[in-house]
Amino acid sequence: MRQFGGVSHVSHYEEIERINPVCPGDRLATEVYSTALDHLVIACVDAVLICEQQVLLAKRNRYPRPSWWIIGGRMTAGENPEAAICRQVANETKLTGLQPDRFNFIGVYSTCFAFRHQPPSHHGSHTLNLTYQIELTAAEKAQIHLQADEHATWSWVNFDRLSCLLDDNQVIDRALLQILQDCARRG
Repeated sequence: MRQFGGVSHVSHYEEIERINPVCPGDRLATEVYSTALDHLVIACVDAVLICEQQVLLAKRNRYPRPSWWIIGGRMTAGENPEAAICRQVANETKLTGLQPDRFNFIGVYSTCFAFRHQPPSHHGSHTLNLTYQIELTAAEKAQIHLQADEHATWSWVNFDRLSCLLDDNQVIDRALLQILQDCARRG
């Protein structure tokens, strides 16, 4: 595993006595989750998928980010970050069998969104995103299929063309540009 800035992964410590009462597929009732979003910072994992000097960007079709972003989502309590990134990539792309040691940790990014999918949408949400990158093979790239219920479209974009899709005047676009610049510098 390569190291970036002295850090190659997110350390995960879990006491063996811990009981995880939920599974990654479990969801809180909407009203409970909405209240949680008002009070808590949500831990997420994001993945920058790279193949042949291109990055996969997905245009989501709902808040908190109904625009271009990378693959990712919430972690579940007790879930190891490396297991979470493998699960999220498999869920969103249908690309299974990726081993955790192929993912390189990039950094942690804090994102505060003005809106969210859950009511009241105008309350927004705050996430801490543990962000990883992975270099895919051409065969793996060809297997990717994103779900239309979450993504309006998706595209493989050359790093030098990112500014054509993203608006440097929008704070969350700047966040995405920063993440991708960090990947390019470290790759």
